[in-house]
Amino acid sequence: MKLTVLQENLKNAVTITSHFISPKAQLPILGNILIKTDKSKLILSSTNLETSVSTSIGAKVEKEGEITVPGRIFSDVISNLSSGTIEIEVEKEQIKITSGTFKSNILGVNSSDFPIIPNSIGKNSLTLPKNKFLEGLNKTLFAVSTDETRPVLTGILFVFKGKNLHLVSTDGFRLSQKTIKLEKEFEDQKIIVPKTILLEISKLGSSDDISFSFSKKDNQIVFVSGETVFSSRVIEGEYPDFEKILPKSSVLNVLIDKEDFEKAVKLASVFSRDAGNILKLSIDKNTLKVIAESSTSGNQETNLEVKVEKKSEFDGGVEISFNYRFIEEVLRVISSDDILIEFGGPNTPGKFIDNKDTDFLHLIMPIKT
Repeated sequence: MKLTVLQENLKNAVTITSHFISPKAQLPILGNILIKTDKSKLILSSTNLETSVSTSIGAKVEKEGEITVPGRIFSDVISNLSSGTIEIEVEKEQIKITSGTFKSNILGVNSSDFPIIPNSIGKNSLTLPKNKFLEGLNKTLFAVSTDETRPVLTGILFVFKGKNLHLVSTDGFRLSQKTIKLEKEFEDQKIIVPKTILLEISKLGSSDDISFSFSKKDNQIVFVSGETVFSSRVIEGEYPDFEKILPKSSVLNVLIDKEDFEKAVKLASVFSRDAGNILKLSIDKNTLKVIAESSTSGNQETNLEVKVEKKSEFDGGVEISFNYRFIEEVLRVISSDDILIEFGGPNTPGKFIDNKDTDFLHLIMPIKT
């Protein structure tokens, strides 16, 4: 193998692939990046057996070939080189890297033991509008559980129904749902996609739309954007019936200025974090009180003017407590200048609605105090 490539392009490709290596895996080859040529392209691939990536960049190829190189070492070298051209030459199992006054020899490993991973989209693919899909990930990834004892909650549920894709995430204390309109119908099905692969996709900077395919036989999903192919096993198991907990009605709705609410929650957090993160909302007439108390630090109360709509069968106010961190996190992804919160009572979830995005809703379970 012998080729010339731009440092900027190679650095970007190595950054992507280095996220999928497993340096402490039982199979040493999983700590390596596979580099191989294909006509005028250099293809880099890596995998941890659960998720994988393959990306290609343009290169001037003088001699074809392939080899695997230790991922951490290769990444550290390439990322610290100055911009410009890099020459890579492989002799036997040694990779020679030359750039300006810099020279390096890295010991590689034969590629014969490297796992076979997808490098193209599968059959029956679907195009997902990139901006809408990435927005959907932004509004759901933060609510995914980190509790490995409940694997099904460590991913996002993809619900394909007609021309809609519903993205759903929950950690048992809150739930996010974002609906994306599709250009064509896809087979009705539910798939749980691991958070890890979706986090990498959310970092994509290309302008290309994202293609998606799913193989039931291999229990594998593939996403393609431009020259990059992501693949992952799906999470097996039954996702909770989230539709059962979606509120069918409310007794009190509150319209709040987002900026004022954010400031009030941030002030309350000073005392909430010393009291189990508990923040109390008290709503009556056209006033929302944001209250926090700590037995060791003190207390605070912020009064906000809000618009309150009560249903005819309901009389009185509502006092309800939440984890302030959950409120902070949903406020970050709401784009509207004001927020609508619907309450069904003091012991039911608060429903947070983005007035600029009717395809998004977020539920937060109350804390019993």
